[in-house]
Amino acid sequence: MAGARPRDDRATMRFSRWRALSLVAVHLLIGLHVAHWMIRGRTLAPLELNEVMYTLELGVVTAGFLFMAALVLGTLVFGRFFCSWACHIFALQDLSAWLLQRAGSRPAPIRMRLLRWAPLAAMLYMFVWPQMKRWIVREWPGAATVLGIPPQFQWRIAGDAEGWASFITTDFTRNLPGPWIAGITFLVCGFLVVYLLGSRSFCTYVCPYGAVFGIADRFAPGKILLAGDCTACGICTASCQSRVRVHEEVLRYGKVVDPSCLKDLDCVAVCPTGGLRWGFTTPTVMTRARAPVRIRRPHTLAAGEEILAAAIFVSVFFMLRGLYGTVPFLLSLGASATCAFAAVLLLRLARDQHARLGGLELRRNGSVTRVGRWFLLGAGLAALFLAHSGFIRYHEIQSDRRFRAIQQEDPRSPRSALLREQLEAHLLARERWGLIRPPELIQQLAAYYLHAGPVERAEPYLRAMLERDPNDMEAQARLDWLLRQR
Repeated sequence: MAGARPRDDRATMRFSRWRALSLVAVHLLIGLHVAHWMIRGRTLAPLELNEVMYTLELGVVTAGFLFMAALVLGTLVFGRFFCSWACHIFALQDLSAWLLQRAGSRPAPIRMRLLRWAPLAAMLYMFVWPQMKRWIVREWPGAATVLGIPPQFQWRIAGDAEGWASFITTDFTRNLPGPWIAGITFLVCGFLVVYLLGSRSFCTYVCPYGAVFGIADRFAPGKILLAGDCTACGICTASCQSRVRVHEEVLRYGKVVDPSCLKDLDCVAVCPTGGLRWGFTTPTVMTRARAPVRIRRPHTLAAGEEILAAAIFVSVFFMLRGLYGTVPFLLSLGASATCAFAAVLLLRLARDQHARLGGLELRRNGSVTRVGRWFLLGAGLAALFLAHSGFIRYHEIQSDRRFRAIQQEDPRSPRSALLREQLEAHLLARERWGLIRPPELIQQLAAYYLHAGPVERAEPYLRAMLERDPNDMEAQARLDWLLRQR
C-alpha cells in the first residue's frame, strides 16, 4: 500500500486506553457522589439528564438541566465527545461487547433504516410533545403571568420543601429506579441490546439524549478531519463501532459529517497513513461535497422486515412505558429495540431455510435446531408477558383518564356515576390481574372507596399503605376516621 505507515499496537490502543480511564474516572466520581450523600445526608442533586423534563414541566431549574445544557454547549463546539468519553451507558455497552468477545461471541452490527429514527422520535416524545400537548389543551398550571410570560417560563430555584430541590437535596434517589429495575435496565440496555444488535446499538437505535447531541454535532466545528493521504483502505471504517463510513466521508467531504460519530478517535488511531486527526473546520450544516464519492450504507433488513421491526418497536414501547409505575423510559426503549429484532428473527425462522443469531444456528436446512427451539420458547414466553403487560397498561391508562374526568364532572350528574363505575372496574382489573400491586394502585383504590363508597372497602388498602410506609400520616388519619365511623 503506497504511502502507508503501519502503526504498532501501542499506538493503535492509545485512545482506547485513555477513553477507558476516562470512563472509569466518571464511575469513581459517581461513587463518591453517592458516598457523600450516604455519609452527610445531603449532597448535590443527581446529575441526571432526564431532569430536563422536570425543568420544562415545573419550571424548577435543576442541576441535571444545567449539566445537560453544558454538555450541549460543549457539543456545539467540540462535537459529540461526551457519549464515548463520559457516558455510563456507553461504558456498559463496551464492557458487554468485551465480555461477549471474551466468551467467543462477536455480535455483528445490525443496520436498520427505520429504527435509526427512533432516538429522534424518543427525544421529541420526551421533551417536545408534552409541551405541545399542554399548549394545545391549554393545561398550563396557574393563571398568573409576569410581564405576559407563561408560568412555565418563570424558571426558579427550589429547595427540598417543594419536593424537588434544584441543587442541594436530601433525596438523592428521587429520580432513580430501584435496584431491581436498575439491574434489569443495565441487562437489557447493555448486554441484550449489544448481543442482538451489535456494539453501541443503544446509541444508534435508542438513546434520546444522543439525538440531542447528534443535532448539536451538525453545528459543531470540531470534526474528524482528513489531514493527510487517504488510500481508501477502509480500515478506519472497519474499526468504527458506530457504523460510520469514515473513509467514504473523508474522501467526499474532507471530514466525518455523520452525527453518529462519537469521536472515540479509534479511526484516527488505526489509520495506516496517519491521515486522520481531530480538529476545527466548517460545521456540517455549512459543508458541501468536494468529491463525487458515493457513501454506501448497506442495511441488514429487507423492507418488509424493517416495517415489522418498526411496528413491534412502537407497540412494545407503549406496552411497557410506565408499566406498574416502575418501568423507566430508557428500559422501555431498550426492550422495544430488542423485541423488534427478535420479531425479525422469528419471521426468518418461519420463512427461511437457514436462520442465525450471531454464531448460533436457529434453523438449518429447513429444520429448527435445538437452539432454535429454545429461542422459540423464550419468544413465546416474552410474547405472553408483553400481551399481559399491554392488558395491564390499557387499564392503567383508562383508570387515569377516568380519574381526571371525574374531577371535572358534577358529582351529581349521571355521567359522573358512569365514570365512577368504569373507574372501579379498571382499578379492580389491575388489582386482580397485575403481577404486582404498585403503591399508586393501592392509593387510588383507597381514595376511590373513601369518596365513592362503600367506605369500609378502603380499610385494607389504607392498612397496606401503612405497611409500606408507617410514617404516612395521611393514610393513618383516614384509617382513624374510618374506624371511628364504624
